[in-house]
Amino acid sequence: MLTEELLTLAAAAGAAVATAAGTDAWEGLRVRLGGWFGRGDARLEESVLAELDSSADRLLEAGTPNGTELERYGAAWRDRVAATLEQLDGPDREDAARELRRLVTGETAPAPAPGGGQNVRGDLRVHAEQGSLAAALINGNVTFSPPPRRSGPRADRTGLRRHPRWRCP
Repeated sequence: MLTEELLTLAAAAGAAVATAAGTDAWEGLRVRLGGWFGRGDARLEESVLAELDSSADRLLEAGTPNGTELERYGAAWRDRVAATLEQLDGPDREDAARELRRLVTGETAPAPAPGGGQNVRGDLRVHAEQGSLAAALINGNVTFSPPPRRSGPRADRTGLRRHPRWRCP
């Protein structure tokens, strides 16, 4: 059984397919969705691409589809997406949902980092404790801001709090 979140995601995917059919966005969505369904299986991907094409052709053959036709078309792809998610379990389902979310929102996955590293969007905190080493490779812009000034009985002249075990002369 799929969670409400996954059912909503499947509905969003179906709506995206229905909305994109016959527009400039179709080719990009079609290719990404074919890849999502194929999950590395080239024959399955080609099969889904052919199905997407033929179903879009049927939808558009009489001209601009009306709201009911678009709803029916979106519902068919919603059901197909939901059935695919239903067949997956655990980590595979989570990965597929993450990919589908990116597909529906138009977000692209970050390119893989060289050497087995990780790409990060947003904030990253690198922290080392007890004599260990923490490092990061930065490719891009970095913004530094001074640490917040602290006040109180343990603040030194710089405004930074002193550690309780530090001895001050």
